[in-house]
Amino acid sequence: MQNTEKPNIKDIVCEHILNNPAVVVDSVDVSMVLDRLNVDSLEKLSLAMDFEELFDIEISDEHVESFTTIDDMIAHIKQALAAESSIEDLADLEQFIMKELQSEAEDNSESKEPASQQT
Repeated sequence: MQNTEKPNIKDIVCEHILNNPAVVVDSVDVSMVLDRLNVDSLEKLSLAMDFEELFDIEISDEHVESFTTIDDMIAHIKQALAAESSIEDLADLEQFIMKELQSEAEDNSESKEPASQQT
């Protein structure tokens, strides 16, 4: 029986860091400090750009600078993905509310009788 689970964010990030030519260890753990993995500020930026592309998110330079461990990167990616989902959910909710309001307005205008004109 094959394992058909999709890789999760942690697995993707760890695998990507492990495959980085600057990293010279055989395995990585989320608690590992990036500096000790030979990941300097330029490598952090490079990794962040890769993760932006992989996960279709944006990571600011300030956030990149604040990353100390692999887990910091994973947490930020999860937060960015959750925020993206929240924005999409809000947009869907807004569209639903607008349709409901539009439907109510149409129902109200159909049920009202024309106002008599005063002379």
